[in-house]
Amino acid sequence: MAGASGDLRLFFAVVLPEELRDRALELQRELAAAGARVKWVERRNLHMTLKFVGETPPERLEACREVAEQVAEGASRCELTVQGAGCFSSRGAPRTIWLGVEGDAPELEELTRSLDGALVEAGLAEPERRKFSPHFTLGRVKGGRHARELLAAVESLSEAPVGTMVVEHFTLMSSELTRQGATYTEEATFRLGGRFG
Repeated sequence: MAGASGDLRLFFAVVLPEELRDRALELQRELAAAGARVKWVERRNLHMTLKFVGETPPERLEACREVAEQVAEGASRCELTVQGAGCFSSRGAPRTIWLGVEGDAPELEELTRSLDGALVEAGLAEPERRKFSPHFTLGRVKGGRHARELLAAVESLSEAPVGTMVVEHFTLMSSELTRQGATYTEEATFRLGGRFG
């Protein structure tokens, strides 16, 4: 969907499978009991960002699709074990609450590197500066109230099992920011061409 400028706010993501979303929502409810002010990600929006592209003119959407298609053909499918809550903090205060991935995810790391490099080379995105840290965002903290209780709740769920999934494709999404939160639209899906296993 287009923003006020007419540009699309684009990103590439792996969507959390339907069969794991109930468990993710259970963890959200347990964490919400801490009483902190958190904007929880809606069930349908649970995803892992592979590459944030940002504001993009609609006429460049096709070029993004073509680049991603080429990257997907050379990428490998992989199995992930989704497990444990965690958080990114700023000055000791929790900012983003997430579901983690057990162990290394070399295939995903390679996918993000390839995607980043191809988009940058095509002049469609800025190079990624942060190291890839695979996670599914559960919520964003909106204030410091009950931060200690929230951190304790996150710690208590740091090894909570969620389930396993096979990453067979990734998605190009656009997001529209509204007062109610972000609305996501799937623009295209890319099947990974590499052999699994």
